[in-house]
Amino acid sequence: MYPHDTGSSDSSEPADPDQTIRRDRGRGRGRGRDTLRGVRKRGRGPRRASRGRGQPRRVAADGPNRAQVAAASLEERNRQLQDRISRLSDCDLRGLVVDIASQHPEFVFDVLDRDDGQHGGHHPPPDGPTPAWCTCTYCREMPTEAERRCCGRTRPNCYSRLPDFYLIVLDEAVLAVARRLREELLVMPPDEDLNRANRFAAYRQFIVWQHGRLGAGIRRVIPSCCVWRIRDKYPNPFGQYKDASST
Repeated sequence: MYPHDTGSSDSSEPADPDQTIRRDRGRGRGRGRDTLRGVRKRGRGPRRASRGRGQPRRVAADGPNRAQVAAASLEERNRQLQDRISRLSDCDLRGLVVDIASQHPEFVFDVLDRDDGQHGGHHPPPDGPTPAWCTCTYCREMPTEAERRCCGRTRPNCYSRLPDFYLIVLDEAVLAVARRLREELLVMPPDEDLNRANRFAAYRQFIVWQHGRLGAGIRRVIPSCCVWRIRDKYPNPFGQYKDASST
């Protein structure tokens, strides 16, 4: 062994630049890690802090959620409507009822029901006895065995009592848009019976909300609690209803 061979070099002679460049090229291109005599190579530059894994997610500020905002908007809309109606005179109210009944003949039966206080057909009241097959306590008796189905949830979490149910399934404005879209896509005339049109639209809204789009010939049974919540809002004056799953 030579006396100057100590494992480290004290030589001040620079290394061969060609060898250094070739060595650097073999370590991956464009990563920006290797340097040549203190000069940074062209690449991606310094790494940025990761915005994905391991980073704490931002917590949304406290405030009303989507359902609460929509429910507040609907409440304000109804309040404004009731306020305007309250400012109408008795003569104006009578004229308005006649105009509405002329444009929508199905409302005539509502006027007759209010006049004689009777309600025909099969439409059990909301405060009636709860069937034995119901767990949410909001179901009512159904005419066929296939329709006797409950949502299977607890009373506070029944589908028919959720804010989203009212917004998606029962709201008149939402149903009007759904009806119009269906009529235009299928080139169908509008149903002259507005309550029936809204019932069928509400049935379809519930199916899409809970099950998505169904193929041809595929049916889903709507829970009794949800069916009667829809029928309470958009009733048939004679209590004659079609199976909700066939709409």
